[in-house]
Amino acid sequence: MPDAAPTAAELADLLHSATRAFRQAVRLGGGPLPPHQGRALHIVCEEGAVRPARLAERLHVTPRSVTDVIDALVEAGFVSRGPDPGDRRAQLVEPTDRGRAVEERSREVRAEVAGEFFGGLSEADRAELGRLLGALLP
Repeated sequence: MPDAAPTAAELADLLHSATRAFRQAVRLGGGPLPPHQGRALHIVCEEGAVRPARLAERLHVTPRSVTDVIDALVEAGFVSRGPDPGDRRAQLVEPTDRGRAVEERSREVRAEVAGEFFGGLSEADRAELGRLLGALLP
């Protein structure tokens, strides 16, 4: 008799556990930033310059929460914050050279850890996992 399909709650627990395990592996692998700062820095580097409201939107967090993340990145020297030339009332966040270097290192660590983390899966299993996870996203 085939195994029963996991319930939605069991799938949610598995997904959460897998995500936590991957994040821990990245940290142990030398990931230079906490996940929320790393994601924010990635977006800033990707966009080149971004308003805090747009960054909050991309991170799916409140503007207040993103302010704390930006403050930490500014303090570390990974981004700079200044007026938007198109609207002096608005701020822009831009990556610094140091921030770009750290973001590049973060990508390298994540790629290395991902290779190890998913290394036990066959190519077909990775394709199926990618398809299933993609189906969950809007």
